[in-house]
Amino acid sequence: MDSRIHKDYNLSALRRHYTDPQRLYNELRAHDSIYFDATSRCWLVTGYAAMVAILHDPRFTSQPGNSPASHTSMNSLQRSIGKQFLFLDGEAHKRAQEVVLKPLAQMVKGMPDDIRAFVRSTVESLQGKEEIDVVKDFASPVSLLVIAHILGIPLDDYEQLVQLEQWSDTFGDITSGYFRGDMQNIVRMENYFRQLVAAKRKAPADDLLSAFIEAQHVFPDEDDLVANCMMVFGAGRITSKKLLGNGIPILLEQWPQLQEDFHRQPGFAKLLAEELFRWVTPTRCLIRQAREDIDLSPQFPGNHYIRCGEKVLLFLEAANYDPACFVQPEQFQPQRRPNKHIAFGQGPHQCPGAALARVEVQIALETLFSLVRFRSKPGP
Repeated sequence: MDSRIHKDYNLSALRRHYTDPQRLYNELRAHDSIYFDATSRCWLVTGYAAMVAILHDPRFTSQPGNSPASHTSMNSLQRSIGKQFLFLDGEAHKRAQEVVLKPLAQMVKGMPDDIRAFVRSTVESLQGKEEIDVVKDFASPVSLLVIAHILGIPLDDYEQLVQLEQWSDTFGDITSGYFRGDMQNIVRMENYFRQLVAAKRKAPADDLLSAFIEAQHVFPDEDDLVANCMMVFGAGRITSKKLLGNGIPILLEQWPQLQEDFHRQPGFAKLLAEELFRWVTPTRCLIRQAREDIDLSPQFPGNHYIRCGEKVLLFLEAANYDPACFVQPEQFQPQRRPNKHIAFGQGPHQCPGAALARVEVQIALETLFSLVRFRSKPGP
């Protein structure tokens, strides 16, 4: 393996090419699918096989590091993040996953009609518009209504839901390292969920927050409940919002043919949704940290000795375009089989909301194909 350091093989370059990173991913993967970036002191993983191996390896932890906050007001935020079950490991994570997966599985079974109603009402609200913003006018409201319904957030005050969405966006920006927005938005969101927790304690229902409250052995205090409500609301909403918002414009280029395939072929929407998840990959990157010194060199030839404490960045969108796993990955193939994408991760920390996201996107596509005929915007 050529050990020479290429000036473009680093995290800063990947960030600069955020809107179109695949060329750099391809070059980096061909050079070394597990590459140590000396500038960021992180390992950049772009190969499918290496990524799956690391996601299943218990020697890597998902717990956030103890890097110092950039200012004092971030301390409470870091504590909140640390309470999210997403960052637990071992038995603690397994117990928390079960609290989510069991009620969520039951809810997903009964959700199709609700999701269909959310999509229909959103489409009906757009009647008469000459143009629509796919993200703002469709993907955002559908994803917002679905995750609010799952958590048990009242749907009758839509303005409140939009406000909550804005607060959640601020939380997502700050926790992702983009220190923008008003920190008070996070306080406001925490206060909202504290009030919702108090209401659910008095009147529990068949929703995820009520299931959280009942699981006192996993979420023993209010801070745990609030932190995980914030995480579920943000993660569950953003995944489908990004998928639909970025995916529908791709479909518009061949909408008549896709609509015909949908009406002619049972199960087509499911195949199409899976290819969209591969193509868009809503979660760009996952981070893991080595619990101990780990030598992956025997499994993946090269100098892949990862020292305890070093961070590993797993670029899911690179793995989903790895030609070693996907035939002609640069082509959008609605009927792709097999399609072993890892848009939801893999291993113990695979996204617990994957089943919900799949059903949500599939039903959204089915409903759109049944109701809508898009017209291409005329050229200049």
